[in-house]
Amino acid sequence: MTQTLSSDLAALKLAIENSEATCGNTRIVTIDGPAGSGKTTLAKELADYLGDARVVHLDELYEGWSKALDDILYQRIHSWIITPIRNGLPAKHLSYNWTNDNYSNWTEIPITRVLIIEGVGSGHTSLRPYVSQSVWIEADEELLLDRVVQRDGEIVRDEMLIWKAKERAYFEVHQVKKSANFHLFGQ
Repeated sequence: MTQTLSSDLAALKLAIENSEATCGNTRIVTIDGPAGSGKTTLAKELADYLGDARVVHLDELYEGWSKALDDILYQRIHSWIITPIRNGLPAKHLSYNWTNDNYSNWTEIPITRVLIIEGVGSGHTSLRPYVSQSVWIEADEELLLDRVVQRDGEIVRDEMLIWKAKERAYFEVHQVKKSANFHLFGQ
């Protein structure tokens, strides 16, 4: 498991606190990077460090492997999360059940000072106008696949090989790393 340096968390906190809320009164922070780089761990550590923050995991919004990074994902993010928050309302989203291959329940997101959206896809061009700070996290290429397989089981290995090509194309098209405010390296 990756642990973020306290100096990185302090720098992120300072940048977030000094940034403008560009989605209603909420500062949206995105954490993007390759699968297995430490996005979820960083999001949890940052939310704990900030105190008044919530996390949305894009794994809960993807519609399985084949429709994970398509335009429908960004329509969902805008209608379920961005638009309500921008209008001063709590957000909610359907959560995808990977075992049953369907959306199974609603997850409520109360209005908070900071909302962290983490996952491959959070650095998408269409979300940037609402983002106060964006983070890119990466790790040694040799570690990434092994981390995901260790976390999710051998059953995901073949899908992950296909996913890695999709995420690379997405990163390139949307220049996610280049546009990020912070660059971190997951150990």
